[in-house]
Amino acid sequence: MTDQRPALVEGLESHEVEDGLVVYQTATERVHYLNAVASVVFELCTGEHTEDEIVDLVGAAWGLAQPPGDEVKACIESFRAEGMLE
Repeated sequence: MTDQRPALVEGLESHEVEDGLVVYQTATERVHYLNAVASVVFELCTGEHTEDEIVDLVGAAWGLAQPPGDEVKACIESFRAEGMLE
């Protein structure tokens, strides 16, 4: 269990596309293409939810019997590694 509350950094511009989001990171001039699941995780990284709450919310959004803890936490770690989270 973790009580970290991931929050997006300033300078991210997101645009909805057919299958997710395209996120432009102004600080690094990088473009990130997020699939539908990563897009939901991205949008939940507001600083209001803990990582565990995000896992539960993603599981509920897709009606999963078992929340996708490892996958969501890996996604959050990927956002951190890319400098997209505070």
